This record gives sequence, structure tokens and C-alpha cells, in this order.
Amino acid sequence: MDLFNFIRTQLPILDVVSEYTTLKQSGHYFKGNCPFHSEKTASFSVSPHKDIFYCFGCHATGDVVGFLSKIENCSQFEAAKFLVERYNLKVPTDVTKDFEVAQKSEEEKKRYFILCSLVAQWCHDNLNNNKVAFDYVKDRGFEQNSINKYLMGYFPGGHLSLKNLLNTISKHGFLAHDLIKANIIAEGRNTLYSPFEERIMFPIRDLMGRFCGFGGRIFKENDERAKYYNSHENEFFDKGSLLFGLDLAKKAIQESGRVYLVEGYVDCIIMSQNNYNNTIAVLGTSCTTEHLKILSRFTKEIYVLYDGDNAGRNAMLRLTEMCWGFNLDLRVVSLPDKDDPASFLLNGGDLGGLINSAQDIYSFFIESSSSNFYNKSLQEKIWTVKKIIDIIRNIDDSLKRDILLQEVSSKLNIPVESLKKESMLESKKLSWQNKEKQDKENIEDEEYQADVDVSEIEKKLITEIMHNFDLLTPDNFYLVDYFSSPAKEILYALIDLKNPSTSSGQAGHVLDFNNFIKQLDEDKRQFVSKLLFEHKQERSNNFKNLLLQFQKKNWKRIAYSIKLQIEQAQKNSDIENIKVLLNNFQELKKKLLNGEKNG
Repeated sequence: MDLFNFIRTQLPILDVVSEYTTLKQSGHYFKGNCPFHSEKTASFSVSPHKDIFYCFGCHATGDVVGFLSKIENCSQFEAAKFLVERYNLKVPTDVTKDFEVAQKSEEEKKRYFILCSLVAQWCHDNLNNNKVAFDYVKDRGFEQNSINKYLMGYFPGGHLSLKNLLNTISKHGFLAHDLIKANIIAEGRNTLYSPFEERIMFPIRDLMGRFCGFGGRIFKENDERAKYYNSHENEFFDKGSLLFGLDLAKKAIQESGRVYLVEGYVDCIIMSQNNYNNTIAVLGTSCTTEHLKILSRFTKEIYVLYDGDNAGRNAMLRLTEMCWGFNLDLRVVSLPDKDDPASFLLNGGDLGGLINSAQDIYSFFIESSSSNFYNKSLQEKIWTVKKIIDIIRNIDDSLKRDILLQEVSSKLNIPVESLKKESMLESKKLSWQNKEKQDKENIEDEEYQADVDVSEIEKKLITEIMHNFDLLTPDNFYLVDYFSSPAKEILYALIDLKNPSTSSGQAGHVLDFNNFIKQLDEDKRQFVSKLLFEHKQERSNNFKNLLLQFQKKNWKRIAYSIKLQIEQAQKNSDIENIKVLLNNFQELKKKLLNGEKNG
């Protein structure tokens, strides 16, 4: 048992939550106003039996440690430590040892952030005290307020500078080894050096404002190194999930309802300097799906301002291929050739006018992809049209799809009916390919469309299983494949927790709910918590009825799947397996027929 589980078993969640909000009993649950957001109607619920909370308003969920972590804005480890001290819990020695190991990892993370902060401040002080570096920054158009806001710096070169840095960090308990481990300095032949030497420094902070990495730019004329050098990725610094300036811009993003996404540090700072405070930048890499997921938490409107060169245009085309999976409105601000946002603004350009005429990213994609269309070969034309259609058909809004196909028709002089027909053929082709991947859960001569939403029957079945773990037996494991996502993944997680050797239907199996829910990602955790508070436990004999309804609904898919398995067994001359499958098929058929008679 780890410390978190120990706290859950010793400390009722109701005792802790009641100190922060007033709760009233409602059946098996306790309800009240959510302490995490303002509301007039109570939407916050606590389950003392499952030791979890859930808010139907802001979707916050978790256990007693998670609650305190969120309410006090601290880490899980800090919350656990606080609860142990606050409620004077006597922690067993073996649990304490495991906690100390985990706490050591948390301390290492904290020390890393402190070290990066010290280096950032040291570089900032050096910039203000070095005339050559400071004059360069001022000549590039950076104002003092921006230099201070982003803590821009300068990493001087030479042995004496490194000695000065080591002396600075040693006052806070750090050594050269810590800088080497953080990839800020490196070991050469009989000496130490830094790849950041003689670079203008752009400290990188995470969403919480903690310094976690650096970007460095050369600025001297004879410096032939790469223009930019970024910190190497490590367990505390992941470029694919970090956005430069987001910690400073998130409030402005929420207030304005939009974000400006640029390619580099300089563009971001100059944009902010010109009152576009809701600007952020990627870290010298392409925009990732993780970036889009993060931004979708703050706004649904993203304005992309990439350089007006081929690389910038290609980056926006890649972005178009990713964005359909997110409920985001992406618009492209087209800059003049060879311009970036910083140079455009510093040269007196009217960025507001370009923003007002920004294109929907799909329209931009169509226009860019179809340029010079008539001079292309037949094969190139076909590839271009298929590429455009492939992007458009992924859009959920059918009206928007039709408008964009009409736009393609007009630009390429292709009948819109032909484009729609091709789109339907591609969708059908992809549908069949997906069906094969999903263990051939298709039905011959019928076009199968998987349910996007989890049905009420599935929700009730999962809820019943969580209330009574004995209901999940090997006899019904095979049905899991016919559930929709995320129900399917949740059931597999439940199966993993159950020892097959002891799950033959005998009584006494209790779901370790906290052990189960902590294995799920955030979305599935919210889904499960919501289910428990939305669906009451049914009568004991209702599970069989629910299971029967589910089997009826999915009868054709199940029957076809068994048919495919029998065909495969016949190819393998597996007589025993054929008998088992035929028997299962007959038993299932008998259950359904008996169920209809009883109904």
C-alpha cells in the first residue's frame, strides 16, 4: 500500500471536503456548491462509499488527496503530507519508505525548476550589464518592459563566466554536476563549457510559470553556429507539450476568447509588446496535437501567424491535417512573403488589418493546395483533389463540408457532384478499412457505422459492474469488444483488475475503486465519476435484463464475429474450437429467444 492509498483508507473524504464547502445528504451522496467555481445551483457531489467527488459543472473529480491538491493549488505529494500532519495520521514504516522515494523524485523536480530559475536570473543580470548584448537586443526592437517581462538574458562565454555562474548557484546548494545533468553546461576535454555561451537567452516556463528550459540565439556576426539552440528534452522539459509565453498569456487568452500562435520567441515577444498579449509560440518545433489539446482548454479561436515563406505555409498545411480532431476554429493570418510577425510590426505594418481578413484554415488549405493546379500533370491533379477531399470529409459539420466542396468546385472547375461522390467513396473505403482493424466487427452487405456515444444500456452495465464486481465474469468478457469507446477501454481496465483464476462467479470480489480509477486518464476518470453519480444501482435481477438488451442490440455484430472465428478455426482444422464456438453461438441464440418469450 502506498501513502495515497493509506490516506484514503484512514481519512473519509467527507471530513475533508466539509471543511471547504457545505454539504447536504441526498440519498447515498452528499451535495453542495462547488468550491472550484462560482455557481448558483449546487452541482458538486461526494460519494463517501467510493471516496470520490465529482462536479457536473466544471467536471472536477478525484479522491481526498486530489481534492486537497486542487483546492490548495499544491502537488499531490504536498497534499498528502499536509493531510498526514493535519489529521495526525500514524503512517506505517513501509509506507513511509515508499513515500520518501516518491518524495525524492518530487524534490528533484522542484530543484530542477529552482536551478533553471537561478540560471535565468543570472543571464538576465548579465544582459543588463553587458553593453554589446544589451545594445543588440535594443536594436532588434525589444523594449525594457518586454526584456523584464520575459526575463530575456545573455549567457557570456569564457571560463570566468562559468566560474561566476557556479559561484552563484553554489549559494543555493547547487554544484556543477546539477548544471551538467540539466544540460545547461557540458564536459569537454579537461574543461567545462556551455552550448548557450554567447547567445541571447529566452527562458522557457511551463503553464504554472516554473522555469524549465532555455532557447538561445546567436547574435554576433562571425558566429557560424546554428542560429537557435534549445534545451535538450528531459523528464521535466518536453517541447511537444510546452508553449512559450502561455503562462503569461493565458489570462489575456481567456479574456479575449482567442490566441495568436507564432513560430518563435522573438515573434511572441514583439507581438506582446504591441499589445497582442494573448500571443504564444511553439518551441522551435511543429505544432503538435498536444499543443492543440492544451490550447482548447483556454479558447476555441486560434489565429496562426507563421512566416510568409514556404516553410511557414507548409507548417500551416500540416496544422490543417491535425485540427479536424479538435473543436477549434483555426484562422490563418497571411503575412507578406519573407516577413514574420516581428519584422512586419517593427517595420510599421498594420497587423490588425491582416487579422481582420484572416482566412478559415480550411479555405487557406484549399487555396494553397490548388495553386498552379492547371499546370500540374493529371496524376498530380488527382492527388491534389484527393488530398483536399481527405481533409474536408473529416469535418463534423455537414453544412461546412458542403460549402468547402463548393469552394473547391469553383476554384478547380470540377462539378461539385463529382467531389461529393469522391468524398463518399473515400469515406466508404475508410469505413471498410476501419472495420477490418476492429476485429472485423462488420456485417456483410451492410454499411456499419460505430456508435460515437456510449448508449444508456452500456452506461448502466458499467455502473452495475462497479457496484457489484462479481457481475463481471469470464462468461461475458467476450461482449466487451462490442461496447463503444470509452466504455470498452474502461471494461478492459476492470477485467485487468480481476484475477481470472478467481472470477468464476463466486461471491466476495470487491472492486478496489481507487486503484481502478487512478489507472485511467483524465477523460475516462471524469466519465466514470459522472456515471457513478448519475446512475443509481439497479435491482439485483436487472443486470441480466440489461445484458440481454445489449446482446439483442448487437446481435448481428456478435453473430458475424463468431462466424469469422469459425471460418478461421476451419482453416486451421481446429475441431475443438469449432465445437466451442458453435456451442457459444447456440447458447447465445437460445438466451435471446428465451428473453423474447419472457418479455
